[in-house]
Amino acid sequence: MGAVLMLLASASFATMAAMVKAIGPGIPMTQLVFLRCLLALPVLFLFIRQLSLPALVKARGVLVIRTLLGMTAMHAFFYALTHMPLADCIFIGRVQPLLLALFAPLVLGESAPRSAWFAIATGLAGVGLVMTPGVNWSLAGAVAFGGAALSAGAHMLVRRLNRTDQPLIIVFNFIFLTGAISGVWSIPNFVPLTGRQWLLISGVAFFASLGQMLMTLAYRRDQAPAVAAASYSSVILSVFYGAFFWNEVPGIPALAGAALILTGGLFLVKSRFRVSEPASPP
Repeated sequence: MGAVLMLLASASFATMAAMVKAIGPGIPMTQLVFLRCLLALPVLFLFIRQLSLPALVKARGVLVIRTLLGMTAMHAFFYALTHMPLADCIFIGRVQPLLLALFAPLVLGESAPRSAWFAIATGLAGVGLVMTPGVNWSLAGAVAFGGAALSAGAHMLVRRLNRTDQPLIIVFNFIFLTGAISGVWSIPNFVPLTGRQWLLISGVAFFASLGQMLMTLAYRRDQAPAVAAASYSSVILSVFYGAFFWNEVPGIPALAGAALILTGGLFLVKSRFRVSEPASPP
């Protein structure tokens, strides 16, 4: 059941990414991030009230750092989506779990099996292939990779927060702080939106929130490695979206790089089947 929920979550995230790309670069990234958070907050707050959960996390210092990393990663991801082919952006983004495995022994003191280092090297080689086909979006590719690295750092801090707080509370606090900071930041350059842009941004907020909820449920109902393997289905859907809506067909080097990234990711997942993740509070 967990894998099925993760398949649905991955479909939600891929649809959200396609909607961000459809919005295009006409809206400042900070404004886009602010509106995505603003529209998602009521849904998350409703869930918290229904479950009678506290509104604030306990480890607030860790939350602030997690928010700064996650907010910057979100800006980078949105920028990359609007300046490079959808599938290539998703390919590079899927290196995030490999970067997390690379940083975790240094930051969290977690031991990594030898097989994990092979997986990391394979995935990074794949990123190199994805980023070489064209120079027109080399900056966007670098931004996408930087966003994946920042996201890995944010997820390491989420692991620490999971020791004291519920995942839903962590998500709510992150969205609230990100919305507040990006909202103030976007005021000087705020631009009016068309009806189509409002519709797309509403879809971004909806599918991002839906994906987050489904992912949280997935990790509660099945082993983390099995759920993580199912998350790679987003790559397939992003290729379909890119080809269907924008006639973006990945080249041979990009597909070869994607295959290496997926191989490294799935190999890493396999190596973690016997590793126990710290449980969230009941």
